[in-house]
Amino acid sequence: MTRIAPSGAGTVLWDRRPVLGWLIALAGLPFLRPARADGAVVEMRQIQFMPAEIEIVAGGAVTFVNADLVPHTATANDKSFDTGLLRKGERKELTFPKAGEFPYACKFHPHMTGRIVVR
Repeated sequence: MTRIAPSGAGTVLWDRRPVLGWLIALAGLPFLRPARADGAVVEMRQIQFMPAEIEIVAGGAVTFVNADLVPHTATANDKSFDTGLLRKGERKELTFPKAGEFPYACKFHPHMTGRIVVR
């Protein structure tokens, strides 16, 4: 904080502008999502992947969890990965060692799509 001496006698004022700037900046933090994560969880729920798009760092893992009533898979469009059949309550963790973009879909529900971005 910057100390400002007024022209009057005796009172010292503090410039609050730098503090207010920090408070405003910090207030926005809860609304920011992390740009990258070492790992993530994708739920299969209501015939959707939630979240449908995630970003992780190279070497990170994605855990697919079937929270739906029906079986699903998470199968890369280029066939580079496949969780295999996951029934309700089952999970599968996959590691992504290299950077790239990996679109995927459920073999049983082709409209159920997602994308993993590895940085």
